Amino acid sequence: MIITSLTGGLGNQMFQYAAGLALAEHRRTVLKLDVSWFRADPALEAHNRYALSCFNITEQFATQEEIDRVRGVTLTTTERWAVTAARALRFRRSAERHAAPANWHQPPTFAHYPEFLEQPDHTYLNGMFQSEKFFAATTDLLRLHFSFRYPPQPEVAALAARIRSGPSAAVHFRRGDYQRNSCFAQEMGALDLAYYHRAVRLLRERSPEATLYIFSDDIEAVSREFTPPGPHEFVRCVKPWHAYDKIRLMSLCEHLAIANSTFSWWAAWLNPSPAKLVLAPDRWFDQSPHDASDVVPASWMLIPRRA
Repeated sequence: MIITSLTGGLGNQMFQYAAGLALAEHRRTVLKLDVSWFRADPALEAHNRYALSCFNITEQFATQEEIDRVRGVTLTTTERWAVTAARALRFRRSAERHAAPANWHQPPTFAHYPEFLEQPDHTYLNGMFQSEKFFAATTDLLRLHFSFRYPPQPEVAALAARIRSGPSAAVHFRRGDYQRNSCFAQEMGALDLAYYHRAVRLLRERSPEATLYIFSDDIEAVSREFTPPGPHEFVRCVKPWHAYDKIRLMSLCEHLAIANSTFSWWAAWLNPSPAKLVLAPDRWFDQSPHDASDVVPASWMLIPRRA
């Protein structure tokens, strides 16, 4: 059994699931999910809830007993005595729960490391794993797991049909918590308009007639600040949509300019076309000690995030 701890928003959870699935497949065992991190916290906005139920994943949730057994618990002196007594009395389950070897795995670096798949069965994963290199061996299986469980509602289906009807490109702006949350604003930082102007020029060079479908968590502000040349559409929700609807729609576009956001990263990855052009910022983090050199796949194009 592999247990992966899920934290953050939908994009982060997808990375954590993908890494857990890769390790579980490598060890020929099952993957279970620890969703105990999620809590009501206004500062985290869209990161407050488990979100993977929109996909056809293997949705098994770890019990607290399983988490304690794999992750390990710190025992008091009295509890250590109790384990000894449990062994003597042959209370096997109680003894194993509190005395089995713990295997809590925290990544040594933000970048990919080949030793990841050396982790044994009965490992608890607690990290971000933001690189496709962690799950490269299970790409085909993961695409099946990340297929959408629910059919789109009529408004989403109508927009999907328009996207499929002609040349298209998605442009994603991440605002929201990247501006309102001081930690996110400092570490991640919303991309400058200069990045998007460069991206649009490259998209137009690749597909001059493409309609640009512009997505954002603050679409009204973006529509006031950004007017790209050529056909374009600011994607507005005519009624509340699920977050995954935007990933679904962006993934249908032939080309994509993503933000420094795992949300649009996955939209680009879910597009299986080898002919797609994916544009990404050359620096994933604005100010962070993390090594982000493996976040963007080698086949995508990096462009400067600032003028």
